[in-house]
Amino acid sequence: MLKRRSECRQSSLVFHHDLLKTRYARFREAFTEAVEELGLNEGISDRRQKLVPHSLRHTFASWLVQAGTPLYTVSQLMGHTNIKMTMRYAHLAPDNKRAAARVLEGALSRRS
Repeated sequence: MLKRRSECRQSSLVFHHDLLKTRYARFREAFTEAVEELGLNEGISDRRQKLVPHSLRHTFASWLVQAGTPLYTVSQLMGHTNIKMTMRYAHLAPDNKRAAARVLEGALSRRS
């Protein structure tokens, strides 16, 4: 497969951007078709409430944060270039601050 790609590719990259875009386009098309067949967006007029491929990314990040995954780790998994992008999910883990305070409290009480 790599040999065939090297003979016909126009880029020096093995997996160039056009190939990735094509793969995503196929996924997006299949996802949209499945959502339509299942009627998951029926009766929803607000485009912000519709199920779209990006909904999967948002759910991925939301569930990780709700499960207690550190925001820095979520940021890395999401491929965010800036932690500010990930901070929009911080409200989903309000207990993290309390848990961190309890860890510190426990460490301090063991010292005394």
